[in-house]
Amino acid sequence: MATAGAIEVDPALRRRLSKLTGATGSPEVDKHGVQFTRNARDYKAGQAIAFEGEEVASVLCVLDGWISLSKTLEDGERQIIDFGLPGDIVTAVAADGTTSCLEVDALTDVTVAALSHADWERRQSASPELREMADHLAAASHARLSERMLRLGKGSAPVRIAYALLELCVRLRSIGQTQDHTFHLPLTQQHLGEFTGLSSVHVCRTLRRLSRQQIIQTEDHLDIKIIDLAALSGIAGIGPDRLQAEIVPAPMPTILAPGNG
Repeated sequence: MATAGAIEVDPALRRRLSKLTGATGSPEVDKHGVQFTRNARDYKAGQAIAFEGEEVASVLCVLDGWISLSKTLEDGERQIIDFGLPGDIVTAVAADGTTSCLEVDALTDVTVAALSHADWERRQSASPELREMADHLAAASHARLSERMLRLGKGSAPVRIAYALLELCVRLRSIGQTQDHTFHLPLTQQHLGEFTGLSSVHVCRTLRRLSRQQIIQTEDHLDIKIIDLAALSGIAGIGPDRLQAEIVPAPMPTILAPGNG
């Protein structure tokens, strides 16, 4: 693990802070951005950031790249609980306040800022804007976990895959990483299966079925283009605007508006 190089306010973090403080380019935004990036660390793809059950003393802010949060059974079966994207703030601490309830891994090469829980609490107490940002992010995380849990418990394979693609499209769009409903997922089919509770075979078959129905288009390494957003939303059981309102922690232009990605 190496210390990140230049101390700059990451664009994703700046956008997140700006939207939630309403003060683009303000000293408040720059102050928190620089404080976060002073604590930045780089991890290579596949590297573990925190292990389930081990002592953890940090809140993580994802500055660049993707991380996964997961739990694993004794037989090795893994469930990915969530992904951390640029601008997300992640805490994996259990109720005991000292150990991690999740395994946190770098899915891609990532840069994360690690702040102690005490430091994080002090900063929030000193900054109502930062406290508001944390509250919005926590509410968004709870909402998307609730929506996904419904599909995992009651949904078929197409429902689970359709919802996962819709959720990730909405989240990526909120940080400027989609274009015309086209986006890249740095995931394998196994990752997507672990996220949706399906085998890799079921993931492959479902993606092919959605492609044959001309609802999505996939290319190698999970480049996704949503061709028929209405049909995908119908399978997922939720419209993109409603989902966006639930899981994006700041107002964004409607995903269905002409010209939006």
